[in-house]
Amino acid sequence: MLLTQEQLKKLKKTNVSKDADKTKERVELDFKGASRAEKKAAVALTGQQTNTFYRVFNTGIIGARVVLALAQTLNVSPFYYTGETDERGSIDGEVIRQFLEGLGYKSLLKELDVAPPKRKYTRKPKEEALAETPVQEETPVEEPQVLVEAPEECADADMEDALEVTLLFSDEPDMKKAIEELSETEAVELLHTLFIRAKGGSDAKFLADVVKRCLLK
Repeated sequence: MLLTQEQLKKLKKTNVSKDADKTKERVELDFKGASRAEKKAAVALTGQQTNTFYRVFNTGIIGARVVLALAQTLNVSPFYYTGETDERGSIDGEVIRQFLEGLGYKSLLKELDVAPPKRKYTRKPKEEALAETPVQEETPVEEPQVLVEAPEECADADMEDALEVTLLFSDEPDMKKAIEELSETEAVELLHTLFIRAKGGSDAKFLADVVKRCLLK
């Protein structure tokens, strides 16, 4: 039994990597080596943006949602991406059960009705693992109202070689009203703020690059 996007959304964004270097290397290698369709499927399962994976390349910090989205798409054991095993393995309902149970999602497992255990996976007790590897919370990032999807041929995290992007704008009533009432002065101030945030990298840097390309086109 594999998890749906709605089920994956119930997972916290807490870092689950046990070896940041292995997580960075393995996630980057597999995501960049995946087909265009596989990349889209993995991103869609997370319910987030493509940049979510690029942040993993840079930090080695990864949440259970992203781990399982990539593992399910490429049929690889989630424990391989967290650095708990060096075997790529495969994924099924039993592996998912072991992974979520080890993270303390027992009540969620009952809700998802994942199959009962068939074999035992040896891993450190939760208390011991937490003592050795402090839990790191991903730094909250304000998600922009624009979903930017990079073309398959763009491999660098900063997407400097991107030649084309697809912008999907929010069509919510509140967003429409805000756009209609946005004055030229306010727009300039927002653009100025975006460029300042871009100096810190992350999504703002990429979004600022997209805006510059649109202005110079």
